[in-house]
Amino acid sequence: MKRIALVLAPFALASAALAQATLPEVADTDGNGSWSQVELQAVWTDLTEDTFKAIDTTADGAVDATELQAALDGGVIKAPEAATNG
Repeated sequence: MKRIALVLAPFALASAALAQATLPEVADTDGNGSWSQVELQAVWTDLTEDTFKAIDTTADGAVDATELQAALDGGVIKAPEAATNG
């Protein structure tokens, strides 16, 4: 049984890495190192105040990269669709 676990472990790690969504480009227009609701709404146009508060787990009125990554990974928001030319 231990042998099976050792063989499958790399696949489990790879799956976890693939499950993590890549952060999209979000402009930090004021250059403070985090994003406001307005800045996030440039990417997620339907982002509500309630959803912003759910993402802002520190309740400091700003979302940092860790909070945004957690929101994407946890399904609070979805990664925006890639733009298509065509």
